[in-house]
Amino acid sequence: MNLNNITPGLRVRINTGHWINRTGTVLAIGTKTVLLDIGEPLLISMLPAHLEKAPEDPLPPGWEEFEI
Repeated sequence: MNLNNITPGLRVRINTGHWINRTGTVLAIGTKTVLLDIGEPLLISMLPAHLEKAPEDPLPPGWEEFEI
């Protein structure tokens, strides 16, 4: 994703790295990285190139996507 297209509150999916296929919400935008809340007890900082826009319809509370 382009850093100019990212806004706080946007739902994104991580497409590379340790947190691959996790979805999160943008909390803040820095000069080169984006701060994300992925529903864990920690926040992560990712490069915009490692993000893509997530679907608008999130899963109901208590549900999570995973691959078998």
